[in-house]
Amino acid sequence: ERFIGDYALDHDLKAAPLEGEAPKDQKIAVVGAGPSGLSCAYQLARRGYKVTVFESLPKPGGMLRYGIPVYRLPREVLDAEIQRILDLGVELSCDTKIGKDVSFDDMRAEYYPSYIAIGAHQGKNMGIPGEEGPGIWTGTECLNHANSGKKVDIGSNVVVIGGGDSAMDCARSAVRPGASEVTVAYRKEEQAMRATPKEKQAAFEEGVFFRMERAPAHVLGDESVTGVRFNRPDGGQETINCDVVILAVGQVCRPPAWLMRLGVESNAAGVIR
Repeated sequence: ERFIGDYALDHDLKAAPLEGEAPKDQKIAVVGAGPSGLSCAYQLARRGYKVTVFESLPKPGGMLRYGIPVYRLPREVLDAEIQRILDLGVELSCDTKIGKDVSFDDMRAEYYPSYIAIGAHQGKNMGIPGEEGPGIWTGTECLNHANSGKKVDIGSNVVVIGGGDSAMDCARSAVRPGASEVTVAYRKEEQAMRATPKEKQAAFEEGVFFRMERAPAHVLGDESVTGVRFNRPDGGQETINCDVVILAVGQVCRPPAWLMRLGVESNAAGVIR
């Protein structure tokens, strides 16, 4: 899939409207310029609809831009892919938050229907003591800051909790600013990790340590983090000293107030008519 996309960009292949689809007067709003919203806008534009995409962040791409490190997805590739969609006539309005910059009622009055693709940008917590406060990051916070060019006080010893590709991204992103020791701790055996072998191997080659079958029980420290206590399969406990903890254990959707009014509680995407 990546090869096909790169081939299209290298040979300047343009996206084209579907044959037999005439331009339509119907205007449709897409809220969110991540993979889901951009894909929806692309498919609608090919069918002749007038589409406007509203994005609250400064640039489009969603998790592709703010969640995936640049070394895995070059931004010039992402920008070129998005431009192919905009060239179909899709309008893009960044730094525009529905419910604040544009009221929900005004959007519904002008566009019908609306496609909501707000994504799952809120990192999960684990429900253990000490997991909130200075020195604690969720995986989404860490990657968002790193990919936005913001300063990340990563500390010297970092523990990343999780076993997916996002955990590998967080660990490798912690190595780059100069953390002296980065450890990935996962509650199950290595075979159960959701991270791809390629990503695990890349993290290992960059100096990341791995501790398997370690279930987090308590983040230690009062004013600042001093370590994480883990439960072992044998019933014992082990403490890994650190000054930063990154919780890369998944993401959730937190719908804004205007969407909650419609009874939507947790879905990251859907159609409003």
